[in-house]
Amino acid sequence: MVTITASHTVLPNQPTPQCRLWLSDMDQVVRQSHTPLLYIYKAKHDHDCIERMKESLSKILVHYYPIAGRLSFTENGRMEIDCKAKGVVLLEAETAKTMADFGDFSPSGSTKQLIPTIDYNHPVEEVPLLVVQLTRFNGDEGLAVGVAWHHTLSDGIGFTRFIYSWAKIARGDKLEPHELPFLDRTLLKFSQPPSAPRFEHKELKPLPLNLGSSDCSVERNKKVTSELLILTPLQVEKLKKEANGNVLEGSRPYSRYEVIGAHIWRCASKARELDQNQPTVVRFNVENRSRMVPPLPPSYFGNALTQTAATGYVGEITSKPLSHVAQKIREAVEVVNDEYIRSQIDVIRCQKHLDDARALFLGVELEGAAPSGVNPNFHFTSWMSMSLYEADFGKGKPLYFGLGYVSPNDRAIILLSPDGDGSLIVLMFFQTVHIQLFKDFFYADISTCDGITRPSRL
Repeated sequence: MVTITASHTVLPNQPTPQCRLWLSDMDQVVRQSHTPLLYIYKAKHDHDCIERMKESLSKILVHYYPIAGRLSFTENGRMEIDCKAKGVVLLEAETAKTMADFGDFSPSGSTKQLIPTIDYNHPVEEVPLLVVQLTRFNGDEGLAVGVAWHHTLSDGIGFTRFIYSWAKIARGDKLEPHELPFLDRTLLKFSQPPSAPRFEHKELKPLPLNLGSSDCSVERNKKVTSELLILTPLQVEKLKKEANGNVLEGSRPYSRYEVIGAHIWRCASKARELDQNQPTVVRFNVENRSRMVPPLPPSYFGNALTQTAATGYVGEITSKPLSHVAQKIREAVEVVNDEYIRSQIDVIRCQKHLDDARALFLGVELEGAAPSGVNPNFHFTSWMSMSLYEADFGKGKPLYFGLGYVSPNDRAIILLSPDGDGSLIVLMFFQTVHIQLFKDFFYADISTCDGITRPSRL
């Protein structure tokens, strides 16, 4: 049981621009809700620490002033941020549970209590875009920082840069010029009429259902379980060696990203025990700040992700070498260049209603189509390139970072371990009836003598 003990509305501590921030087409099609994220700190946090976090939050909001705004709608139904400095919400909470009571902090009903609850019954113009909950564990042995971050604000890269900057100010440091956010999203505003798509855009096509099924309601209603799966450095190298064992001399070896993504897709396809002729699609996002011409500023604050997809048949994915599956992941990444990104944006612009565009990207069912995370399809996300563990508010770096809820769909998130030893964490959401079989395939042939399958540091 978590009890909220105090609620604060935190405003920028200096005057900020009073304006309406134009949101790009990429901002318009992301999920229109808050992403629940969780940091866990082992060090003892006292009252002064909480006050320092609150004060530093008011300072960082001066630079990131759109976060203190509210969403609003234009006449044509597009969203924008009304930057009127209405503030963000900081909650203080406590729990009678110890850190040990939460186990490895993998998403569950218990960890969900460490994340702020957002009431969407209020008009969108009244809902804060950021709510933070600071929860003390029993005995003041640590602190949970639960974050509800509205996806319209930015992608994961923008989020982690904000958190890092907030923590840096909390430590008493100043931000360097290159650490300030680039807030102008009109770099992605195009004056010319949208063109017809120049690519096939497999990632936006209706997703396949199970063979012999006319709808996906049965699959959607099956329970999903979360698991934290650890890949040691040795296990990662074994997978890379397997995938690169027959790569031609002079060819670029498959990356860790390509190999792990392929391994997860193959294991999921095996665990589901589907027909060998079953089509399957895996969707994932590619960060595009450096892929556009000209490139977006590295500090661009917004959603700069392009969705892409790899396709195949279950029999192919499960029986072919890992290199074959990794090549599919690679090809789906390599197709994303400036022209592809602009073509995908034109797909959005060509839609009569934004809800139709969102359905294409989010896999929301239209006329019985299947969401991306429903059997036989999959979605994975890599957070390996983000500085997730640099959020030191003055009491040390977090020992855990992850989602704070159980995804209703099959998906995976790949993260680096906070130990910094080259090991990886796969935060896996999978149908409960298949999860044990998935784990069996996941660790088959790469098991190590230590037998670690869960984080032992917590």
